[in-house]
Amino acid sequence: MRSRTRREFLKSCMASASARLLAGPAWANALQQPAPKNILQMSGQLPRFIDPLPIPHRIQPCGKHGDALLYRVRMIEFEKRLHSQLPPARVWGYEGQYPGPIFEALRGQPIEVEWSNHLPERHLFPVDTRIHGASPPAPEVRTVPHLHGSRTDSHSDGLPENWFPPGRSVVYRYPNSQQAATLWYHDHALGITRLNLYAGLSGFYFLRDQRQLSMNLPAGNYEIPLVLQDRTLDERGQLVYSPTLDDGSKLPPGVWGPQFFGELPVINGAVYPHLDVEPRRYRLRLLNAANTRFFRLYLNLASQPTYVPRLVTFHQIGSDGGFLADPSPLQKLLLAPAERADLIVDFSGLEGRTVTLSNDAPAPYPGWDVLFETHPQLLELMQFRVVLPVAPAAKTFSLPPSLPLPPVHPEEAVVTRDFVLSDRTDAQGRSLAMLIDGKGYHDPVTEFPKLGSFEKWRFINITDDSHPMHVHLVQFRILERRGFDFGAFLNGRLQFVGISRPPAPGESGWKDTAVVNPHEVLTILIRFEGYTGKYVFHCHVAEHEDNDMMRPYVVVANKADSSIRSTGI
Repeated sequence: MRSRTRREFLKSCMASASARLLAGPAWANALQQPAPKNILQMSGQLPRFIDPLPIPHRIQPCGKHGDALLYRVRMIEFEKRLHSQLPPARVWGYEGQYPGPIFEALRGQPIEVEWSNHLPERHLFPVDTRIHGASPPAPEVRTVPHLHGSRTDSHSDGLPENWFPPGRSVVYRYPNSQQAATLWYHDHALGITRLNLYAGLSGFYFLRDQRQLSMNLPAGNYEIPLVLQDRTLDERGQLVYSPTLDDGSKLPPGVWGPQFFGELPVINGAVYPHLDVEPRRYRLRLLNAANTRFFRLYLNLASQPTYVPRLVTFHQIGSDGGFLADPSPLQKLLLAPAERADLIVDFSGLEGRTVTLSNDAPAPYPGWDVLFETHPQLLELMQFRVVLPVAPAAKTFSLPPSLPLPPVHPEEAVVTRDFVLSDRTDAQGRSLAMLIDGKGYHDPVTEFPKLGSFEKWRFINITDDSHPMHVHLVQFRILERRGFDFGAFLNGRLQFVGISRPPAPGESGWKDTAVVNPHEVLTILIRFEGYTGKYVFHCHVAEHEDNDMMRPYVVVANKADSSIRSTGI
């Protein structure tokens, strides 16, 4: 008889007393505590779309070190007003910015960054010291920056255990030896990544190359970075990190939970902002920097989120690792945590109209069929108001040309590696940890790909959650997604069901993060290029990677790597 999944268990629990959901004295005590008031309960619905969209500043180099441009970046605590009608909130950021300043890098021009930890010794949020890497003697506050999507040597990758405390600094080198892409940087400290991200430690890194610069793409004021996040605020306008159990039940402060969903959308550090635009093409660089929330985005001309949507078609021209082969016309776009999308939106013909960036992804994604909604759904994020006149002597922008990608050759893979994504639960079906192959981060390394080798990795998801899986060092290509017989797998057989599904048009290019849906197998193709050494792969739901859906791997030297065809990225 097939074992019940956690989803089936929770559905049956919904019909019984709520005390049964949180059996045990710790959970019972949590239920008896009054829920903290948030800003929405205290002051009613915040006015929407009254504040202009902030645009993060570009950081400038402070000198040169050999062949590299040199940057100095401090991580500090400061106050920032997230909405004009709220008090300033305490946040963390790079160089006093939340989100952090934008790096503008050029392919072939390496940079070095001195990252300095100027944060206080007490964290903004309670730390669960039972999680691996977070228990004493590890200090409460520690950081390590990771340039997500970059081909970088192991020393400069920002490995989770290479954290450093307040008063210390490191210098990392980024060679920028890959094609133009929308990268981003964020903290990656072992056991507290979710807290440091939520405090504000993330920012864009735009890598450009001559091919991109020669295109007639929107630039300058017509290239708009958008960092998408969700946050919860208390009655004083301060950040509240309040994770939940799988069923949405709140947890006591300082206790790890498998998910977090904020009650307000925050775009570039502002709650419900707006941007005035001209009736012309714009380039939008999107990043989902939320801890857990997926966004399924669309541009809506309807005046209310509950009205029948009137969708604006846009073109996706790039994903995580660079340009797509051809612009892909879309009306909806799914972005998991850590995924990026490069879009062209044409506001021509919409003079005087308001276009709302909207979202209809359930929370959690893909959504459990429980009896009632357990998390706030953020239907509207920000507005574009087509109210500006076209600038005098304005340049006309265009879509990029076709940019053929190298074909994939799955038969060339020398190794196929399978990774089972699972969670460890208690007797009541509550998640205690998220695992890869039943192992945690500190278990011995089991994967040793050879430099220059071409491998096939299959992520087998036996959980009820979608997991955005990220592999450090590399950009990969998605081969397929397939369903499998869950009962057969529990008996030791991977038996596929249904048809093979190729990647969606918007994820058919180079990726470093890809979604594995529940009870599905995601197959990706990877060539390990650039460097030997230790790296990691993990789920980019921050709560999952902290406990404990992250594993190390080590790239080893291969004498035959010179005979293997290059991917050309």
